[in-house]
Amino acid sequence: MTTARRILFVDLWRLGDAVAATAGLRALRIACPDAEIGVVAHSVSGDPLFRSTAADHRIRFDAFWTRGKTARDKYVPWTIDYGALYRCAKMVRAFRPDACLLFRGDPREQAFFMSIGVPALSDVRRYRITVPGVRYASPLTGVPRYREYLHQVAQWSGRPADAMPGIDGVTVPTEREGVLIHPGASWRYKQWSAQHVAALASAVIDRGVAVTLVGGEEDRPFIESVQQACGAGTVAAVFPTLEELYRRIAAATAIVCNNSGALHIAEALGTPCVAITGSSDPVRWGTYRAHSRTLCKSVGLACHPCAERRCVRPQHPCVDDVSVVDVVEALGAIGCFADAPLVPATRQVKS
Repeated sequence: MTTARRILFVDLWRLGDAVAATAGLRALRIACPDAEIGVVAHSVSGDPLFRSTAADHRIRFDAFWTRGKTARDKYVPWTIDYGALYRCAKMVRAFRPDACLLFRGDPREQAFFMSIGVPALSDVRRYRITVPGVRYASPLTGVPRYREYLHQVAQWSGRPADAMPGIDGVTVPTEREGVLIHPGASWRYKQWSAQHVAALASAVIDRGVAVTLVGGEEDRPFIESVQQACGAGTVAAVFPTLEELYRRIAAATAIVCNNSGALHIAEALGTPCVAITGSSDPVRWGTYRAHSRTLCKSVGLACHPCAERRCVRPQHPCVDDVSVVDVVEALGAIGCFADAPLVPATRQVKS
């Protein structure tokens, strides 16, 4: 059982990971109610962690871990901002942690925090490369991502605590405002085609439900191609700030998205979600609420899950095996249409 009084909680990756990590941060607060907890995260993608009332200190790490959408951008070294690296190191030293929890199993993270003198590092073992002095926890598989954080916190602290992901400070309205479609993804083989998205938008509108396309500025060309396929003026599109994205997802009747940050935001805020996935593990990276659905047609493929490094059929990635009919049926099953009452989920993945 830990006696650490000042604990560093580190999650440096994408928005979806940060949302899932809020469950681990909440569990750590329950397990160590009197400790000072410092969160290290990216200033943008780490926003859900920085907002959490479970954190006492917030330290920004903007030095690297920024990636594009090709295999090279995603897995090969990035440009490093050494000024940001120094500022983070300075703040971590000022915090004077007794222990540090990492959750990615990345030896680069381990080496950085050890190099600046952070004691008692704990991380999950995911790779063959190990860093001397790091305490490795056994990984948990076959569960949603957020439960991996809970597992590691319990192993480290000796005090199991259950918690769900959440985004503090976001008001969830009592009335819903139609269906959001978030067609963006961090990796092109995770992204449903523009033709599918346009056909889905038209099908939902035909059933009397308003549709809004939502995404970041990087999604604008793709979303505009969807709007063009639907017909000028047929479907509205918005490109909100992160704060506004939280609000829109909280207010939606449901959201349809790929395996992306939008999925994790919706599940954290309690908005019904239909997630379309192909290359990713639909259990680890899919929905977990009873009112949501994960649609995946690729579980039986020899290449699945492919970890998104490449695609053996790039002209027809497996995510496009999910049909528009599949998604419309899922929206009906979670009560999005007036003539289709909610059907409780018996399984999350439709294969």
